[in-house]
Amino acid sequence: MKNKIMTIVGAAALLALAQTTQALPITGAIGFAGNANLNTGTASTATTVVSWSGSTTANPVVQSDSGIISSLISPGTQIVFAAPWNFTVSSAIIPFWNVLGTPGINFQLSSSSFTRGTLGGNPYVAISGTGLLNAPGYDATTWNFSVTFQDPASVPANQTFTFSASQQSVPDGGTTVMLLGAALSGMALIKRKFMA
Repeated sequence: MKNKIMTIVGAAALLALAQTTQALPITGAIGFAGNANLNTGTASTATTVVSWSGSTTANPVVQSDSGIISSLISPGTQIVFAAPWNFTVSSAIIPFWNVLGTPGINFQLSSSSFTRGTLGGNPYVAISGTGLLNAPGYDATTWNFSVTFQDPASVPANQTFTFSASQQSVPDGGTTVMLLGAALSGMALIKRKFMA
């Protein structure tokens, strides 16, 4: 009887371990647009975003989204960005952006780098990096992002920046296979105990 109880307790522990290690990453992609007030009159020399706004709203807005993130944030939702932001310095910003009126959904910038260039004679600066996207009920998920700032005179609809982000694919590392193997071994032991 004692062996049966120990076997059942062991199987329950394995099942509990398998349940607690299931990850719920935030999948998908998201894009924002709006205006960025830079510290100079042109993207070719700017180093800092002084403030952010939308084209027709107080804050930048979501333009597109897909995957799980689309069930959390809808197009047209306003996003509040951290300001001032010196994009020439790669440092963590917590939070870098958050959803207006929805606590808990935010993006923590971890690292970034920037490049400058011209396209069709118009200067731009592009920043790319990584960070953690957080939302209630989901695991903090690593996402890649890019932001592009254009000169105001060179873009239509008075939008001076675009922001896009998507989930970074991370390999499993074998944890799931290990847990599945442990659970199957536990089940085989239970079957062997009951057959004996």
